[in-house]
Amino acid sequence: MTWDNAAYLSAATAVRLGLAPQGRPDQANEKVVELTYEGRTLQAPVWVLPGHADNSVTVNLGHGRTHAGRVGNGVGFDAYRLRTSSAPWFGTGLTLRVTGERKSLACTQHHQLLGDDLQHDDRNIIRSGTVQHPPAIHRQPLTTLYLDEEHLHAANQWAMVIDLSLCTGCSACVVACQAENNIPVVGKDQVMRGREMHWLRIDHYYKGEPANPQMFFQPVPCMHCENAPCEQVCPVGATVHSDDGLNDMVYNRCVGTRYCSNNCPYKVRRFNFLQFADFATESLRLMRNPEVTVRSRGVMEKCTYCVQRIRSGQIAAQREDRVLQDGEIVTACQSACPSGAIVFGDLKNQSTQAARLRTEPLHYALLDELNTRPRTTYLAALKNPNPEL
Repeated sequence: MTWDNAAYLSAATAVRLGLAPQGRPDQANEKVVELTYEGRTLQAPVWVLPGHADNSVTVNLGHGRTHAGRVGNGVGFDAYRLRTSSAPWFGTGLTLRVTGERKSLACTQHHQLLGDDLQHDDRNIIRSGTVQHPPAIHRQPLTTLYLDEEHLHAANQWAMVIDLSLCTGCSACVVACQAENNIPVVGKDQVMRGREMHWLRIDHYYKGEPANPQMFFQPVPCMHCENAPCEQVCPVGATVHSDDGLNDMVYNRCVGTRYCSNNCPYKVRRFNFLQFADFATESLRLMRNPEVTVRSRGVMEKCTYCVQRIRSGQIAAQREDRVLQDGEIVTACQSACPSGAIVFGDLKNQSTQAARLRTEPLHYALLDELNTRPRTTYLAALKNPNPEL
């Protein structure tokens, strides 16, 4: 959910309150209701959330500000109006009334969707199991087609491994990536058109019954494929392969054909449809990272593995006449992850953590049947449920 907060309900509660017909709880989404608690009232749009507790409503604090300046002013509703000192976090006795109005919400849940469920087209997007019964990873045999083998002679070969057992979906990596790489804020209208600019997204999947599903989170940055489909279709050579295995974007070559985005099976490339970057406001220059180019209208962009940090680390090691150490280069998403789910490192050094994780039995590549040979890979999600609960 972006640019707004909502009143979250379970599917059963939405149906019971008459917000949606049986079997179609999603039709309650965006309907405005009036919430009243201890004589305090506010209006909020509804959003049905699988796994939410029945007969309860969840609202988020921190929205509905009236003096937020140019960005965020009047966004959402002020849930503090329901909060009392006697019940700062939860309370009973809330009443809900349907107003008959609607409010559009910008939710990215189904944008750049790889699959409607966990077994879509037998792609096994999320591979999961339990500690007692881990999933069997069946890796696709690779063909001999290998377009960029001549590039693999550099001193370092970079890769990222994301442990899905550790990811909590907190989105700290998304915020860190946005701040590090001067990613523009595009506004609610553009998000509703599917034009959000985040280089890193977190896909959220449910498995099981809507009342009590299992939930899985999957961060999806650029895969930095060794056989990159985007590189094969760019007519101006704006997306190219580096010697150390990065899928680079040469911004001043890009003419905005968007062929690369159409050919990317992971849907991780972003296009500046409008002039999202503000080059005129002087004070905004201090907000930006001076080591990252600020993109303009008509330019495609995507995750670079924080190449500015990679080059800075390589230059420092070269200046000091030493070898780069494992963990010396940390990407922005990796540095912000509170659970340590993201690991970045050099594949040429088999002692690095990234190289070791790629030999784990739970290791797999997303859509590996396409033979793209992604450098961003995953460890399957393991859960450890208590059978007595």
